[in-house]
Amino acid sequence: MATEWLICREPVHIGGADSSSRGNNNPIFRLSDRTPAIPGSSLRGALREHAEHSPEYQQYVSNWFGGQDENMSPGYIALGWGWPVWWPVHVLGYGSWWVSCPAWLNRYQQLLGANPLLLQDKTIYATDAALNNKTVFLRWLKLTQINHYQQPLPAPLEIPENRRLIVPNDSINLIVDMGLVRQPRVSLKDEPDDDGSLVKNLFSVEGLPPGAVFMTSWTIRDSNKVEELGKWAEFLHSEHFLGGLWSVGYGRILISQTGE
Repeated sequence: MATEWLICREPVHIGGADSSSRGNNNPIFRLSDRTPAIPGSSLRGALREHAEHSPEYQQYVSNWFGGQDENMSPGYIALGWGWPVWWPVHVLGYGSWWVSCPAWLNRYQQLLGANPLLLQDKTIYATDAALNNKTVFLRWLKLTQINHYQQPLPAPLEIPENRRLIVPNDSINLIVDMGLVRQPRVSLKDEPDDDGSLVKNLFSVEGLPPGAVFMTSWTIRDSNKVEELGKWAEFLHSEHFLGGLWSVGYGRILISQTGE
């Protein structure tokens, strides 16, 4: 199994709630414990569509992803889910912090086959030595008695080493809500109503924030039958569009090797 970083370059919207229960909100997909995640089927569909519209990779679509319609068959590359590792929170005037928690980091370690990190769940850590025993404000959230974490942490190189925080597991959902992109949108009527209004509905769309870091994985079903692994790696490690609303600027992601 190969592991990869999946980094949001722009807001990414993968819909979550059923339309009958979401009201005027269009939230992101989350698990029952409120953890944001990227279903493997969503990632597979996005990559397949990209390959289908790329002349250089069209010939490998059926082999990598499987056949469709009357030619239903499994592909030889299986994709895993995307699991959050680092979540950006922008603080006006101070830039962005990337936040994680023991559960997220040790899930990464487990999927990688590495030893768990020695982190106490109720302790707040920072990678910047200057913050030892200091206080950090993430907007309205006050983090006190911070401990300097001196061991290496898994993260893409583009995340500054001195801007990483680790919070307790029971605090991470608050951080997720804090960092989400939320954008009001409107749908219009074809003709104005009796009051002259063209507004049909107002609703809010959530998105994974730019800079959010997930890990994902892929494996080969049959190494003797999969075609052009070099081409696959070249294709995979490039920018793609994931989820809905890509036509209005959502969805651009980058997949890179976890060693980068």
